[in-house]
Amino acid sequence: MIRSRSVLALVVVPVLLLGACAGEGGAGSTEPAAVDDIASKATRAGIAPDLVYVTDVEGFDLAVQSVGVSGDDGFSATYTREVDDRLAMVALRTARTTVVDPSVVVPCDELTDTPTTLLCGVVRGEAFVSLEGTDVDAATLRAAGEAVRVPTVGELPHLFSEVRVPDGPVERGDLPEDGDGAPIDPGHAGG
Repeated sequence: MIRSRSVLALVVVPVLLLGACAGEGGAGSTEPAAVDDIASKATRAGIAPDLVYVTDVEGFDLAVQSVGVSGDDGFSATYTREVDDRLAMVALRTARTTVVDPSVVVPCDELTDTPTTLLCGVVRGEAFVSLEGTDVDAATLRAAGEAVRVPTVGELPHLFSEVRVPDGPVERGDLPEDGDGAPIDPGHAGG
């Protein structure tokens, strides 16, 4: 009897600890990420944390190598699905509503089934989110527009796993410190 209680305690305690971790915004958390959590990943790449939005597109996967900065401080990501040897894509880009005029882009929920261009947008807070489709139908973009949201805490590590962070300006050893900025050309070089 004592032995079974010990085994039970060994099983229950780790389960409770795992539950507590998940409740505090762990990797599996479905709670929207706080701006500070997003900033810890996005700011290094030059992306404004309040412009980071994702979507859910049925049958499509996030191409993590596509995640990066768009424009001055916006966010971009592409979702892909292979269809009959073609790559269907939904490209998501964000910008501030003060930079982009949302009225010139069709709202995603008003996108018709026979558009000439599969491009639509939604406004979330101060962000304008555009969605552009390649080899997708209008219904897919409408659904993607409706699903635009802040990423969850659990999604952040995957979302930013391959984001390139700028190293800073390239140092060139052939530029003079003074003068017109032309490269130093040693005498008799190049003819």
